[in-house]
Amino acid sequence: MNEQNVTIHLFSEKKDRSKIASEFIGCSVVYHNFSASSPGELNGAKNSIVVFYLTSLSSSVFNKIKDAQKNAQHSFIYLVENRDPVIASTLAKFGGSEIYILPDELFKFNALLKEKVENLHGETDDSTFFNFNESDPVFRSLLGNSKEADELIAAAKTAAENASVNVLILGETGTGKGMLANAIHNYSNKKISPFVEVTCSAIPEHLLESELFGHEKGAFTDAKSRKLGLFELADNGTIFLDEIGELTLNLQVKLLRVLEKKIIRRVGGTQDIPVKARIISATHRDLKQMIEQNLFRSDLFYRLNVITIELASLRDRRDFILSLVDLFLKEFSECYHKTVNKVDEDVLKFLISYDWPGNIRELRNAFERAVLLCDSGVLTSKHFDHIINRQLGEMTHREKSFPSSPADKKSVNICLEFSYASTNIQQLTVLYAHEVLKRVNGNKAMTARILGISRPKLNRLLTGELIE
Repeated sequence: MNEQNVTIHLFSEKKDRSKIASEFIGCSVVYHNFSASSPGELNGAKNSIVVFYLTSLSSSVFNKIKDAQKNAQHSFIYLVENRDPVIASTLAKFGGSEIYILPDELFKFNALLKEKVENLHGETDDSTFFNFNESDPVFRSLLGNSKEADELIAAAKTAAENASVNVLILGETGTGKGMLANAIHNYSNKKISPFVEVTCSAIPEHLLESELFGHEKGAFTDAKSRKLGLFELADNGTIFLDEIGELTLNLQVKLLRVLEKKIIRRVGGTQDIPVKARIISATHRDLKQMIEQNLFRSDLFYRLNVITIELASLRDRRDFILSLVDLFLKEFSECYHKTVNKVDEDVLKFLISYDWPGNIRELRNAFERAVLLCDSGVLTSKHFDHIINRQLGEMTHREKSFPSSPADKKSVNICLEFSYASTNIQQLTVLYAHEVLKRVNGNKAMTARILGISRPKLNRLLTGELIE
């Protein structure tokens, strides 16, 4: 089979398709208008990919998409313009799993399209299932190339291959928990079913139960009609419960019932409804500590963490920063049609040494801003000035808070642990220098200034060269 055998059916309500037309090079493209065609008509089409390019979502268009999904023999790809994010959230709730916001995610759409075309070239009778070996590059891009990452990738692949198993992802905010959950879903046999994401901390407590499990008409004052919950909408797919540690004990009991019996009951309802969705949950909190404080149920914890994947902060895997730099350079250069392909060497050193309190999310946002501001092919310090200035401000604050005069130094308590019998004055000086260095977060220039010695002498002192 050659590339001309793959047909892309593009449904759109607008005539200008220039934003995405270049992504279809090498394939036969058939353009459809929603007013004249229905995607349901393609449900027997062979070697076809269906793409919806949406700038709005009228009731007639929505109903056509919903009807097509009921009997679909393949998944649909949705492209949504970013000026109306409500469209994306609506599609996600009603079964859309491959949704890309333009122009920000054009790079991701291009990668998915290439993957689907390649899959059709080598299609087998079991084409619904993914070759898990092909998931390695995706998981590598999320987790890195270290030995520690190898263990995480193995766990992620196991989670993808065993789609009925619950997964718990731990890590600080911004470490990529949501992206990993999505990748696990997309490389499992649930990929053609919905991926529904719920941020538990973002929904008021009194609304969260109705959001998760739905409600019947008249269940409470504003319940004007029946509402399906997100567990029902996830159907046979995946429901991602982000910030699971924010659930109240009352909701934890109800979630435990879902895990044990695979059923839900709508608020105000009497009927038990079976659910097949796999649960992937995530949190930045210490659930074991919460269990000790009686804030989280131990039985729920053990149900959720059949497979546990713990993501380290970016400051603890600095070797991963270079890979992310390459990834984000490529992504945003293609997204904004620029030829930015290099980062100044001094800036690169700064990026690696910076602690990134917002982790991958902060790094990604910094690169998006930098590429947008760049008018050449190289990113320099001016493109990251907001982060550099913040770091300098913190260093200045630390320097001011650390005593600079002999009088001030008397008011500071520094405790050093050493043996009286085996430690001489020179070794004590080395211990003191290391403690000062620790207090200023490893800034050797500041340490030398505080100690009143030169930087080269400080280096010799720290390495023990000055000890006789």
